Amino acid sequence: MRKEQMYASVINEASRISKEYINASDSILRIESDKSALLKDMANNAFIKVPFVGDFNAGKSSLLNALMGINLLPTNIVPTTAVSYELYYSDKEQLKVFHKGELKETAPISRIAALEVVPGDVVYVYVDNDFVRKMNERNIVVVDMPGIDSGIEAHNNAILNYIREGSFFFLVTDAEQGTLRRSAIRFVDELKKYGLTCNVIISKVDKKSDEQITTIKAEVEAQAKRAIRSDVEVGISSAAAKRFDDVSRMLDKLDAEKFFVEKYAKEVSGFVSDIISELQLQIKLTLSDKKDFTTKIEALRSEREKALNSLNSKNNTAQSLSNSAEDILNDVREALIAKSSYLATILYNNNNDTNAFNNELLSIIRPILINSFKREISEYQDVIGDSVREFSLNVNDILQDNNNAMLNGANDIIGNLLGKDVLEGILKKGLDKLMVRLAAYKGISTLLDSLSKILGPLVTIINVIPDLLRMIFGKSKEQKIDSIRQNIASEVVGKIVNSLRDPVTEMLEEQRRSAMNDMESLINEEAKKYDVNIQSMLQEQQASESEIATKVQNLEKGISELDKLLANI
Repeated sequence: MRKEQMYASVINEASRISKEYINASDSILRIESDKSALLKDMANNAFIKVPFVGDFNAGKSSLLNALMGINLLPTNIVPTTAVSYELYYSDKEQLKVFHKGELKETAPISRIAALEVVPGDVVYVYVDNDFVRKMNERNIVVVDMPGIDSGIEAHNNAILNYIREGSFFFLVTDAEQGTLRRSAIRFVDELKKYGLTCNVIISKVDKKSDEQITTIKAEVEAQAKRAIRSDVEVGISSAAAKRFDDVSRMLDKLDAEKFFVEKYAKEVSGFVSDIISELQLQIKLTLSDKKDFTTKIEALRSEREKALNSLNSKNNTAQSLSNSAEDILNDVREALIAKSSYLATILYNNNNDTNAFNNELLSIIRPILINSFKREISEYQDVIGDSVREFSLNVNDILQDNNNAMLNGANDIIGNLLGKDVLEGILKKGLDKLMVRLAAYKGISTLLDSLSKILGPLVTIINVIPDLLRMIFGKSKEQKIDSIRQNIASEVVGKIVNSLRDPVTEMLEEQRRSAMNDMESLINEEAKKYDVNIQSMLQEQQASESEIATKVQNLEKGISELDKLLANI
């Protein structure tokens, strides 16, 4: 990927520049640590995942086997062993089975159909195959997914594993059914709530005549435009007839680099800008009177303590944990009551089918939980984040030296090289870091790993609900459905909300604790940066005016080099 290589080059070059111009060893160590973490994160997340989803036996695995030209992925498997298979190119063919993110087993590729797997497992398939190689070279990982109607646990895990940023779905539907089923429409409706989308592939078209395919495609397109988006692409395929031009064309149009840039451009810019702010700090300190440095060090340390105390104070003014959890539970309660008639109809029309009812139930609860958690943690972050903002402004005042004749006359010393950013403030990057971390919490990824702690216990609770509903009788279909609706609204919703209360509160507490730790780290890191730079400057001998000018010009040269790097991002 061109952008990944270019960003890595920018990061490494910025690191080199920092070593040349920054004179505080602790700052160099911090920058090197940040560099390693960012490069590692980019390497691990350079791929866009492309899950092929659809109902059980829709032909996903057969289609992917046809694209590869080999019969590799298991077909006709039972729903209880349905897992995800991610395709990676390697000349060393093997399988790696992951359970809850941990490597469970490594096996030869010949054992792919005999693996002992459970719903939620992910199998990394390393295969020496041209199709997979070409996809990986474009930073695309194709994923064969379990059927979205394969069972509540398989469906739940499929959603949680692949609704992260940087995913694009292909919805496969069988030509023999001739339409998008409710399960497929429910799936794409949930995708839209996470800001994701998909294309549609009609499989097994060899089983229909050309005239029938034309009719089926027109019907599916009409449904897809209503359910997904007006410009949705709908294609046809046949594994048996090796007819997959539409799939290849859609895959060719995917731009993995665009996803990568959207995710990392700001982070790479932030890394470079942080080094620039450090050089600007050195310029300001070089132009400051050293006799005031001891006072500044004490003032900065005092400000750090005040900021940490302020964090705890702000935490106490934030909405209570129990009230925040209750807001999330109320969102779930209101959504389920609003959908109670729909859920009652689903249960009645599916002859009390537990799987269908539970899937519908979770498709309502999942996005509510994710979006409500995002809102609550963002509100909490905004409250305690004021402590960091106050810290930034107060430290800026400490370092500003408004009455420093040398600083005020900087242009007389070094001409026009000194940028106005130095004179106006140097802690802007601290705020930028805060904003990046806040944005991370407002995304989906930080919530997904913990969400299974909530939805896991919920599965057990809702599996007993249909037994309650089977006891309801009425004189007509409408009366039965209305009785079920009343039972859902008055009893079932309460049971669900009560089952969620403890895990929601625990997860919210965990997220708040993580947010608080991040804020404390940010304050400590920023305070240490200023402290070590001032300490380093104190160790230098008093320089003449010409030596100061030369040093500042040299630092400005480093800033200029870094600015050129920023222009390339």
